[in-house]
Amino acid sequence: MKAKILLTLLLLIVFHHTKADEGMWMISNLSSRTDSILHSMGLELSQDELYSTEQPSLNDAVVIFGGFCSGVVVSNDGLVFTNHHCGFDAINEHTTVKHNYLKNGFIANNYKEELPNDGLYVLFHLKTIDVTDRVLSQVNDSMDVKQRLKTIKEAMYSIEEEVTDNPNFIYGVVKSYNRDNKFYLSIYQRYNDVRLVFAPPRSLGQFGGDTDNWEWPRQTCDFSVFRIYADKNNQPADYNKNNQPFHPKRYAQISVKGYQPGAFCMTLGFPGSTERYLSSYGIESNMTTINDIIYKVRDLKLGILNKAMKADEEIDIKYASRYFSSSNHMKYAYGQNEALKNLKVADEKKELEKEVNEWIINNNESKYLGVLDSLKKQYENNFEKQYTYILLVESFTSGSDILNYIINKVMRHNITKNKAFRKNLKEFYDGIDIELDKKVFAAMAKNYLQMSINPQNRPDFFDEIDSCYGGDIDAFTDALYAKSKLGDKSRYTKIKNVDDIISDPFFDIAISIRACLSENYPNRTEIEQNERVFEEALREMNKDKELYPDANFTLRLSYGTIKPLNNNYTTYPQSLIDKSKNQVDNPEYKLIPEVEKWLNDNDFGEQYLDDTHNLPLCFITNNDITGGNSGSGIFNGKGQLIGLAFDGNWEAMSSDFKFDRNLQRCIGVDIRYVLSVIEDYGKAKRLINELSINH
Repeated sequence: MKAKILLTLLLLIVFHHTKADEGMWMISNLSSRTDSILHSMGLELSQDELYSTEQPSLNDAVVIFGGFCSGVVVSNDGLVFTNHHCGFDAINEHTTVKHNYLKNGFIANNYKEELPNDGLYVLFHLKTIDVTDRVLSQVNDSMDVKQRLKTIKEAMYSIEEEVTDNPNFIYGVVKSYNRDNKFYLSIYQRYNDVRLVFAPPRSLGQFGGDTDNWEWPRQTCDFSVFRIYADKNNQPADYNKNNQPFHPKRYAQISVKGYQPGAFCMTLGFPGSTERYLSSYGIESNMTTINDIIYKVRDLKLGILNKAMKADEEIDIKYASRYFSSSNHMKYAYGQNEALKNLKVADEKKELEKEVNEWIINNNESKYLGVLDSLKKQYENNFEKQYTYILLVESFTSGSDILNYIINKVMRHNITKNKAFRKNLKEFYDGIDIELDKKVFAAMAKNYLQMSINPQNRPDFFDEIDSCYGGDIDAFTDALYAKSKLGDKSRYTKIKNVDDIISDPFFDIAISIRACLSENYPNRTEIEQNERVFEEALREMNKDKELYPDANFTLRLSYGTIKPLNNNYTTYPQSLIDKSKNQVDNPEYKLIPEVEKWLNDNDFGEQYLDDTHNLPLCFITNNDITGGNSGSGIFNGKGQLIGLAFDGNWEAMSSDFKFDRNLQRCIGVDIRYVLSVIEDYGKAKRLINELSINH
């Protein structure tokens, strides 16, 4: 009997820990239950050592990098590790045909060689405060949906303004949690002087490219190194050549002792967005009106860009950053839809909705009655506008770069008639190829007509194509680029001010696109209101359980273990070499000679080898991550850095809507790979000397 009880308890513990990997938990608001799970799995830090407003904590070593990624401060002189793809734009900005830092990598041998980056910043998270009562006290049941939303936004803005201190670069951000059922204020301090220090060659930092994106096993050395600078008083400041390396409250120590399957690990970073509590109707809408369109339109555009980039190194440099970002999103959209279909996520959600409806009826929860029926009808009524709006955005505002510039820069921003405008215009044209832009415009216009579900729902410039050019889009495009100053590189320099753009034929096309966008803007107010009510009902039904909030680009902790996929939990150099040798026709596996020699020489540094006397490249865990987590530190139980998260896996790309504990994986670059590339390949010993490394 005792043995049976013991076995039952052991099974409960195993089940408990199996379930425990799901969740992006607020580090500032960990419950005693979650804290207990963390320590039972192997965390050795106290809650105050994780997050504290009174003393230095691991929280102080984690940053938002550039407003779109995460990063980790790793030295007392402000070094930041993040992903190569997070630093890609900055690396590309400094790249020329003569100094191809994308292809060959970049190494600053001293502080003076570290490169400043206009507009790049990091944010340190200072504290998070629950302001739910303050926000919701401003609304009442008599308000309609629009009035409620407006009042909430005003309350959020007011709270943000109270704590924002511009001279000291302190900013408050109030975010909605649980679909406007909870609200938290996060306070950040911003550092605007962030300089490029080290980047591996692209054949390491982006090894595998699109081919390996979202795949395991991986060999990508996805990291880059930056440094935060501050004024002489160690306070945030805009770029100044006299600024000095920043000294943080806390920086992360590094462990090169490695890990074994089943070992505890956690990520700390800023996951962007998840929709784990979305209705089945919302999931289906996302698949048909967003993901399908993104994949089909971008696949066409990227095919055009790819051909031109392969043929011309200058074009490759100009478009590298845009291509990488767009391609990543395209593959994500396709992979997410495939996973959602294969795992039948919407069907599973429908079963859950049946349970919710039964609970509503059985418990006489009248305020939730009919919410799912309303959602079904609202999504059906909204379908055409949602579909057309996304198709317009992908085809035109994200199609031709010239149109994108007019719609997103000229129309949306107050660009004045001065030198700044002309400088901005020159920088834009230095970054595009007009003939390539012309091919994209024509292809996007043709594709829009093919994909449109209502041939009459289109921008007005198609009427001119029909009436004046007999429906010939190519002839219209030739005439447009010939007549336009914006469409001719020898004539754009004659544009002196915004008025010259307003009188250009491209501006007329932009107006017609904006008008069509406005006509098809999907009014989701009622949908969002009912999704909020549905989530509230779901949480109320499960009030005895602890449900984490969806990701919203605020600081989160996820925890899990090193867990193999396909009997494999780490990769080694030979697998990289084999991929390169066996797929010589794939440029994404091509190595520059210096990298090939380094790998074949096994010049990795004894201190970075594992128990098999080999250099670990990448590893895999079952931590819960999503976009925005790129560059997040992966830490062991002592809070020591063992890697950087950079990707998820193809099998679980539905994870933004459903976490599957059997499939979900987080792919990280091993910190030993990072350090070996810095020290043994890059010979940047000065950077290694800054780090606190536990051997």
